[in-house]
Amino acid sequence: MPRFRCFLALMAVVLLTGCGFKDLDKRFFVLGVGIDRTGSESTPFKVTLKLGIPSSKIEPGNSKYQIISQESNTIAEAVRLLKSKIDKELDFGHAKIVLIGESLARSGVREPLDWFFRRRDIQSIAYFAVSAPSAESVLALSPKSERLPANALFLTFDQEGTESSYIITEYLFDFYRRLNEPGLDPYMPIIEPLNEETYMINRIALFDKERMVGTLNPGETRVLNELMRGFDKVDINTNSNDFEFVLAVDRFKAGYRIVARPDGKPRIDYRVSMTGIAEESKKPLYHTDWEKAEQAVAAGISRRIVLLLTKLQKLHVDPIGFGLRYRAMHSQPNAWEEWNALYPELEFRANVAVKLKGTGVIN
Repeated sequence: MPRFRCFLALMAVVLLTGCGFKDLDKRFFVLGVGIDRTGSESTPFKVTLKLGIPSSKIEPGNSKYQIISQESNTIAEAVRLLKSKIDKELDFGHAKIVLIGESLARSGVREPLDWFFRRRDIQSIAYFAVSAPSAESVLALSPKSERLPANALFLTFDQEGTESSYIITEYLFDFYRRLNEPGLDPYMPIIEPLNEETYMINRIALFDKERMVGTLNPGETRVLNELMRGFDKVDINTNSNDFEFVLAVDRFKAGYRIVARPDGKPRIDYRVSMTGIAEESKKPLYHTDWEKAEQAVAAGISRRIVLLLTKLQKLHVDPIGFGLRYRAMHSQPNAWEEWNALYPELEFRANVAVKLKGTGVIN
């Protein structure tokens, strides 16, 4: 037994010395990765890494980091070349944000993103986003409130910090699934730097199975977030002839059915229910007809939903997954081909029920 224990101890020492283990002070932790298109045929990709520098003090505005970039014809080669610019080993275990430059997103993302899908040290829950105009410009931002490098973006997308109906989070694993699943198309939030310290995230980029094909404005992004994820912390502005007020929603529920029309073609029927209180109003509401106010809100929401779904239809993208449900409901081998022929002719309807609970703390 003592000999066996000595043998195990010896094997452990051999394994530790042969696996290439490096101490923490000999590593650079990659916190963010950005990929841009250069326009060069020989080196079409520019890879930018945001490296965190350990500090004894963690205070807002004092985050320390280093930005390094490299152009190459592949992502793997760019990373190898980046290692020649630093004195420590690159560790991608903490890389939770992957940014794609807008020009690269419009030209095609399947080839450059293949490296991220295959690397075992890239987290499958890493956040994906499109950066306008470039990924490098967003990674170089340093908000004054940031305590750790890239921490502002982490708090934004995991919603442990801000919670906004205009921000839709996308993960690496979900983007890969949408990239390869018929009937479910990819999307990414769009990050736009406003200056050297702040950025804006209130739009979304729509993709087919290869590239970015369109964008949604802030209002459309909010509606899509409500439909896909049931985000219930939203404010709905109601402008009609009789009512002008803002409804603060505290409960939102949405669902849809694929039903057949009399001509045999399918139709998407959305059912939406919500409750909330009046958060702002240009006129007194307490003594008005609440039922008419609810109907005014419902009519506006129904119109916005149909307009959004029609826009997605015209772009021939399906981020909600109507095609995936159609495939699940029809087992015939040619179900996917049938859906591709039917989707451009779909009719959309939205039945919205609104419940106004109160007018706030004043009448």
